[in-house]
Amino acid sequence: MADLGTILDEARIVIEPMLREAGFELNWHVQENLPLVQSDQHSLLQVFVNLARNAVAHGADGPERKVSISTGAEKDLVVVRFQDSGPGVAHPEELFQPFQNRAQASGLGLYISRAILRSQGGNLRYEPSAKGACFAVELWPMEKGAAQ
Repeated sequence: MADLGTILDEARIVIEPMLREAGFELNWHVQENLPLVQSDQHSLLQVFVNLARNAVAHGADGPERKVSISTGAEKDLVVVRFQDSGPGVAHPEELFQPFQNRAQASGLGLYISRAILRSQGGNLRYEPSAKGACFAVELWPMEKGAAQ
């Protein structure tokens, strides 16, 4: 179990300077009193940092450099979205495949991030967006009354 609010606070310490140095504007829309989630704290922090790095890698050449991180409850899940103002995704069907030809660096960031989340019962998905790219991290909240 992990405290999502604390993890997002920790992610902010790492992500904000990285984005600021790359010339990005960062907007946080994080709800208060987020539930505990079924995830490992360190793994989830790594996923969030991977998504921020991905936004920098693919949006650094664009005229508008913005990243928005938001949280919300949807159905039975807690969702954390990373929305950027980059060029978008030309081939979304290839996003979560390892060693892509179009990928920068190793091409493993999204593949590993999704594998981490799925191993803990969550998921990472791409959401088509009118502008930029949006990735949604889906997490299961701890059941009310579950052992802590």
